[in-house]
Amino acid sequence: MTTNTEKLDRQRLTRVIGQYPVDPSNQTAGPYLLVSGGVHGNEPSGVLAIQRIFEKLKNEAPELTGKIIGVTGNVTAMKKGVRLVEKDLNRICTSEFERQLKSGKADGFQEALEFHELTRIVERLENEEMNTEMFFMDLHTTSSETIPYISVNQLESSFSFAKRMPLPVVKGIEKFIPGHFDHFLTLKGHTGFTMEAGQHEDPKSVDYHEAAIWVILVRTGMLEEKAIDYEYYYKLLSDSSATEENFEVTYRQEIQEGEVFKMDPGFSNFSKITQGQRLATLNGEVVSSNADGRIFLPLYQSQGSDGFFIVQPV
Repeated sequence: MTTNTEKLDRQRLTRVIGQYPVDPSNQTAGPYLLVSGGVHGNEPSGVLAIQRIFEKLKNEAPELTGKIIGVTGNVTAMKKGVRLVEKDLNRICTSEFERQLKSGKADGFQEALEFHELTRIVERLENEEMNTEMFFMDLHTTSSETIPYISVNQLESSFSFAKRMPLPVVKGIEKFIPGHFDHFLTLKGHTGFTMEAGQHEDPKSVDYHEAAIWVILVRTGMLEEKAIDYEYYYKLLSDSSATEENFEVTYRQEIQEGEVFKMDPGFSNFSKITQGQRLATLNGEVVSSNADGRIFLPLYQSQGSDGFFIVQPV
């Protein structure tokens, strides 16, 4: 089986993957949809899905209200095939850091440059006259096996937007990890979510990411159902999970710099756990669950500062 990383043409990687309509003279006023992939450089699924979307839009040329824009998050990390180069891009996206970058007072590490380019794109889109409202989707995958799901901030508007998709929704992660791109866009007044489609190298992750983009284009009124095989894409998502249950993050296992964390084998995303159950080791010491619940984002890769989270049904 060809992995997603092997499918990715790193020579083709650019910041802006595409926009549609391509010709501004063909654009109508309406919502904008900003779709980002590759905020973590070892997660190629989102970029591959966005490339598929723009290839189909180019070939089929459907009528679209507003505009869709696809971007690569961490171009340098993606070209190297690593999660990050110097710092996790999905932990530095704050309004304060944006202001520092604009004033030239921020350190010039690689992810700062990546974030600065993203903020300039967002600002340009915000100022375009045709833009009546901006939605966003940030596409990710996980190091462990998982069903597709959506992660949102606590704002009711984003939660309602997420429920347009037939997938489980997890909210509240920004309480534990501020500075992710999703949270940054939310604080700027835009509505959207992060979608985790599956394991990093699973080809189905690309299918789920692509389906999600098509479904959102229809559910926002930007694209008519008849322009695509909408029922196929919607059913692909709804069949991917046995539940549309909602969850809230209640605990984060932090990994500080220099610490050695090792997740016990066998956990997949949303696995049920019980209080006192052994989950991992940190610096050789056993880490046990502090409550009944479900494991969320167990870490099975070498880079990362989050060992796992615990979520509870809401």
